[in-house]
Amino acid sequence: MSKCPLCDRNNNCAISKGEKPESCWCMKVYVSTKLFENISLEKDRCFCRECIERADDS
Repeated sequence: MSKCPLCDRNNNCAISKGEKPESCWCMKVYVSTKLFENISLEKDRCFCRECIERADDS
C-alpha cells in the first residue's frame, strides 16, 4: 500500500499495485503545484485524491 506524503492515508496508487501507470486515477486529474511547495519527498509517493481536491479548493 502506498501512502500520501501529506496525510499518510492510502493513495490508491495503481502503480504501487503493479498496474499500468495510465490506469491510475491520478493520470486523469490536475495536480496543483501548491502541493509540492512545502514538502520534501524522500521517495516517490503520490498524493491522495482528498489532498489534491483540498489543494484545488484553496
